[in-house]
Amino acid sequence: MALPSVIGTDHVVTLATGREARVALLNNAATTPPFKATLDAVNDFLCTYGALNRGAGPHASITCNRVQEAVEAIRAFVNPAPDQVLLFREHTTSATNLFVRICDLDSSDVVLTSPIEHTSNILPWRFNTRAEIVEAEAFDDGSIDFDDLDRKAARYGRRLKVVALNGASNTTGYLADIRRASGIAHRHGALLFVDAAQLAPARRLDLSADGIDAIAFSAHKVYAPFGTGVLVLPGKLLKDRPVDPGGGTVDMVTGTDVIWKVNPAHRYQAGTWNSVGIVALGASCKAITEATWEAVVAHERALVEHAVKRLPAVEGLRLHVAPEKYREDRLGIFPFNLYGYHHMLVSAILGYEYGIETRAGAICNHRVIRRWFGVTDSDQQRIESEISKGNRLASYGIVRASLGLHNTVEDIDLLADALSEIEKKGPRLKYRRVTEEEMYVPAE
Repeated sequence: MALPSVIGTDHVVTLATGREARVALLNNAATTPPFKATLDAVNDFLCTYGALNRGAGPHASITCNRVQEAVEAIRAFVNPAPDQVLLFREHTTSATNLFVRICDLDSSDVVLTSPIEHTSNILPWRFNTRAEIVEAEAFDDGSIDFDDLDRKAARYGRRLKVVALNGASNTTGYLADIRRASGIAHRHGALLFVDAAQLAPARRLDLSADGIDAIAFSAHKVYAPFGTGVLVLPGKLLKDRPVDPGGGTVDMVTGTDVIWKVNPAHRYQAGTWNSVGIVALGASCKAITEATWEAVVAHERALVEHAVKRLPAVEGLRLHVAPEKYREDRLGIFPFNLYGYHHMLVSAILGYEYGIETRAGAICNHRVIRRWFGVTDSDQQRIESEISKGNRLASYGIVRASLGLHNTVEDIDLLADALSEIEKKGPRLKYRRVTEEEMYVPAE
């Protein structure tokens, strides 16, 4: 089965050097372009767009049916247990914050996580719950020490309420052992929450088989960039009174009395749903499922194998995850630096002179990257002081290239050849620093 066609992969632009080039989309861990089938589904849906659960008539009826079909496709994509509920938010971060507030933990409770988590799976727990946050150890390659996770779970026993882990790292491509994490959590009566933002587009999610109690992920990383995210969680956590009350959550308000919606998926979703985003995500989920996960994974593994041959061969390039680690089941995410160049400058040169899209910075995983650079406490204080003064370029960071379903061997070769040319000849253009925006741009 052929992989889904992706919009924008043949887009040609005129670069700052005056040369024309096809844009190489190598920033897929940040966001993905839509599938053609997804864009077609959205355009078709908009032709008969109507009020979702807020009106009657032909278009309203069609809209309700189409959204329900999309919800069923999304459920099939993640295979939740019958008692697990789907809630739609703006993105993974919003969904995670909602889950944290729904858990309503107190100071005697413990959340067990790790230092390799994306900030969107750190800050919600730190600031939206009273629970004690405990971290298992992690290794330099960005993997979790599961023996330490097990020991700490046993130490806190029934105080442990949630184990919260990334399913896959946005920095190293590391895939957590979800089933082992589930076993550890459930042994102590805790829930397993998985930030599946990177995992959802790359590996099959099976909440029932893997023992995942709750997940959050974003449609814009699943080739459906139309502004929606998903939270799946046990229905038993949803109380009569929602944490975000408003229109759509009630059947009646009379004075001080409120009759809340019986259906928890409605009771916990105030306001008008993003029906376009839900239809888009449903179409993308269906397209991936029809292509088969075997084809998706085989495509990525072939590209990863090629990348770990080409990238380490670039003179002056430091790949922060050892090539042999990619022989394990890691995603096609490659963090690197080029000797003698600021990470932001490398990313700028790749974009302005070669048409290659990457991401640079600490990419929401500051502690792992600090470890890679051996930043001392005194260096950290100096860097923080510079950032507080507006010099965001003072921070340490890496360049990240990340693969998607639409990438090819030619994309990887383009990146490796560009990096080799930069290392040998330097940039064609002159660049100036924009410290407050943490970027480099061509000098006028």
